[in-house]
Amino acid sequence: MGCTLLPKGVSNFFNAAEIGDWLAVSNRFETFVRPETYGTAIPELRNELWAPIHETLGLYEVWVGWKRNSSMLRMFYTPILSTMPKGSVYFGGTEQGRFVITAVNAVTNQQGIFCLTQNALADNTYLDHLRAVYGKDLWIPNYEDSNKAMERYVREVQAGTRRAKDGVRFKDGKVTVSGAEDVMQLNGILCEMIVDHNKGSREFFVEESWVLAWMYPHLEPHGLIMKLNPSPLDKLSEQTVKDDREFWADYEKRLGSDPDYASNVEAQKAFSKLRTAIAGIYVYRKMYKEAEAGFRQAIRLCPVLPDSSFRLAGMFEEQGRIEEAIAVMTDYLKNAPPDPKGKAEGYMKQLKAKIHLGAVSQAATPPAGVDR
Repeated sequence: MGCTLLPKGVSNFFNAAEIGDWLAVSNRFETFVRPETYGTAIPELRNELWAPIHETLGLYEVWVGWKRNSSMLRMFYTPILSTMPKGSVYFGGTEQGRFVITAVNAVTNQQGIFCLTQNALADNTYLDHLRAVYGKDLWIPNYEDSNKAMERYVREVQAGTRRAKDGVRFKDGKVTVSGAEDVMQLNGILCEMIVDHNKGSREFFVEESWVLAWMYPHLEPHGLIMKLNPSPLDKLSEQTVKDDREFWADYEKRLGSDPDYASNVEAQKAFSKLRTAIAGIYVYRKMYKEAEAGFRQAIRLCPVLPDSSFRLAGMFEEQGRIEEAIAVMTDYLKNAPPDPKGKAEGYMKQLKAKIHLGAVSQAATPPAGVDR
């Protein structure tokens, strides 16, 4: 697409990015964006052009958030890109997982990785972009496929086999899905379709942001990220578990020995979230010892990230280990930032209520052979 065909202001946006004038990039982006949806308010951009605009701004935001520390970012993207075979399909979920990996892969082009994000598949403008970039080599859903995914989602919600948090709304013959969790379920269906249509010729890898439950039987640890096998695994091999444990023990030491890591909160959150995601595989497999070790390592990597503490406490709660769940949340509240603190305090009240109810239940029901 030549610059003469670009809408007014877009050429200047990319020119500013090319010379590294990131203040101009950020300012120009604000003229394109519709803040409440992070989509565009400009009709001429509601197509395959919007994704590269969004990804350019996203890369800038990660770069600033990581304090413009290129060496720390290399510790993130190098182990991800270097361990995926050429032609692999990579689903990046977090901002750095999508924007940084996509940019580095495009610039180096050494591995030839297909970089997608599972978080935007329900957006037809993003699918337009993927088809424009990868469509000759990779099956990407079209509008008809998106409609089929929506029909499946609605059908499963109505049948009670899938839970919708905010619900499905029907108006004027159209179906709308609102709320991040519900949209992510739709994204998950489209992600599953991509895997089904491309398996046999591709390997698949995931960097998780939102949990997509259908993936868990297929997942295994793969360094910083996870490998998504086309068919469910009966179990994780002992070698896979050993490699995962050794990899993260080494990486925790490497991060801890880097003087910049202690002051780089965004990097801490990123690596902690990666470890938390892998610990989730062990929870699914009921490998609770490995899961606990992974969650506690994630907490050490970033004590202020709520994900690891909430998920570890949740695992303990499901096992009836309420006191241990309370201890996890007590430690988290010592470091909790303002936004998740209220949620953590509410969860603590629920856990303590369970302790109280358990004590009342034990008092009301004496052991066998003991009179009331």
